[in-house]
Amino acid sequence: MKIGILGGTGPAGSALGARLAEAGYDVIIGSRSKYKAMEKVDELLERWPDRTLPIEAGDNAMAASADVVVIATPWDGATQTAASVEEHLHGKIVISMANALTRIGKEFQPLVPPRGSVAASVQAVIPDCKVAAAFHHVPAKELGDLDHPIESDVLICSDHEAATAMAAELVHAIPNMRPLDAGELSQSTPIESFTSVLLQLNVRYKTRVAVKMTGIPDETNTITDLPKKPTRASVAASNGSDEAETTPSE
Repeated sequence: MKIGILGGTGPAGSALGARLAEAGYDVIIGSRSKYKAMEKVDELLERWPDRTLPIEAGDNAMAASADVVVIATPWDGATQTAASVEEHLHGKIVISMANALTRIGKEFQPLVPPRGSVAASVQAVIPDCKVAAAFHHVPAKELGDLDHPIESDVLICSDHEAATAMAAELVHAIPNMRPLDAGELSQSTPIESFTSVLLQLNVRYKTRVAVKMTGIPDETNTITDLPKKPTRASVAASNGSDEAETTPSE
């Protein structure tokens, strides 16, 4: 299964790409410039020479042609990027991980996009896609350090069960990370905004915090019917493709 990351040359996108590649996914790092993406892929492969990471470089259109697409651009470019590759996204699951934030003096403050959140704004510009919001609270530096596991819960919200399940599948593939179903896409507003609190804690305590919820047993099936292993058939089914009936599981 191929995962395309739009704006994948930034810290969060490249970190997620490296983790997913290590988990066995084929990853396309996308950028407005294919050459910038090539530089980032070379950087990742040079950093982890002892690992076989199935990562390739491409422009955003190439990344958008993948089975599942992640938008990892800065928040103010997320909708424009999604709209620019809309022809490649029809019916697909798209995961938005951007947070609308600004820094005023010493404080981080959340911004509220016209639709209430970046994820909702993305859903509005690609209405026939299944958008999920996820990966907002995972520190990029720790996510990208493949030598050390990262322990974090990931809050996921979407108006589409298939998108929630697919986002959870990606989270579940990364050791020590736990997907939690936070409800419909309207919940992306407080989820994105809460990132400003975490950044403020990072500044105050000179650390990098991650979210971990108590009260939910680890053995709980946090996402209904979460597949144990990703398959091309499961992605095709989530995207509404006939391929689900013809492609064998891998």
